[in-house]
Amino acid sequence: MGISALLKYHYEVIKMLVQTITGDLLSKLRDTGIKEQTIRKHYACFYRSFCKEAGDKELGIDLIVSFLLNTREKDIWNLPYYQLSRREQICRNAFHVLLEYQITGRLEVKTRRKDALITKDETVMNEYVSLCVEAGNAERTYIRKKAAIRRFLTVSSLEDINSAAIQSYVYSFAGKSTYYQKRELDEIRKFLGFCFLQKYICDDFGTEFPDIRAVKDSRLPSVYTDEEIKRLLLHLAKRESVNRLRDYAMVLLMAVYGFRSVDISSFCCDNLDLENGTIRFLQSKTGTAISHKILPHVGNAITDYILNERPCSSSRLLFLKADGMGLCSKSVSSVVRNAFLSCDIDIGKRKYGSHCLRYSLATSMINDGHSIFTVANVLGQTSAETARLYSKVDISRLSRCSLEVPSNE
Repeated sequence: MGISALLKYHYEVIKMLVQTITGDLLSKLRDTGIKEQTIRKHYACFYRSFCKEAGDKELGIDLIVSFLLNTREKDIWNLPYYQLSRREQICRNAFHVLLEYQITGRLEVKTRRKDALITKDETVMNEYVSLCVEAGNAERTYIRKKAAIRRFLTVSSLEDINSAAIQSYVYSFAGKSTYYQKRELDEIRKFLGFCFLQKYICDDFGTEFPDIRAVKDSRLPSVYTDEEIKRLLLHLAKRESVNRLRDYAMVLLMAVYGFRSVDISSFCCDNLDLENGTIRFLQSKTGTAISHKILPHVGNAITDYILNERPCSSSRLLFLKADGMGLCSKSVSSVVRNAFLSCDIDIGKRKYGSHCLRYSLATSMINDGHSIFTVANVLGQTSAETARLYSKVDISRLSRCSLEVPSNE
């Protein structure tokens, strides 16, 4: 290609309209084999909003910066990377890819891959994770621990570990939430302590990690009154929807028993012991065995769904989509969120996800005079300390602890 032809091509690319170039880029992303879900969450959602605001304007960096300032209310294009949230980093990367494609006509996308560890590090990591499993860690817990350790070992192997490497890794957490920093770094500290005791490393690097104090439950949980929960359930029972009976039964289980969304999505028909009138299952998060009596209105809702709406399927899962496939926990949470948004409850600044039903049940039990230990037992909490979070919103009891304001006389 000659210089004149190259300049002509470059000029034509620069003058491409926003909708044209974003559509072309999304097509090429699909051709690379990237999952549709990744394209939708990491690229298409940002480009869709961008196209609506830009209209038929020509694509340029000034247009992108202006759009990001208006929608994100901060200059995420020029701010240091570590000062951005994970979602803001993804957003900026999407527009970097778009701008690069506009200028060069080539698609430069880095796909995430799992970095290989040296054999010794892999063996030591698996040994530590095995001990965590033996200690009773749930599957999602030890998977998270293994991922955190792997991220650290890809930066510094056990053979090359030193204080400078640890400090550099600690600094990489700048801009992350305090809770995330504490969780990740505490896990690395424990892993290195294990390595020191087993003599895989020569020094104890525990003092190299900062003492991060993060209180996960520092905020008040979002709760709803018994009357609001009744209105939510009534709305689900009466609304016109293809999955009306299923959605009502799922939300009823979460409201009455405090089930998590992940437990609803994995709830099997075998968990219903109809002979004894009980519900029995193992919690997905903690592995704790849960057993509850099937209350009449709960049993009626489940029976109504099975007889009149549940699709014919060989799946052992109780709650299914219309095509007979199972639901994921996010789909269950979406049912709750959409129900809150469509009914006549004044949400205000409260959250409205599925976990609010669990908080609301616990708070209602405490307000009715039940002890923290009873609440922990009903919810399947492994520790009563976790259930103490709900006592923060026990307004009636907290009011008894109030002190009179002294007069100025």
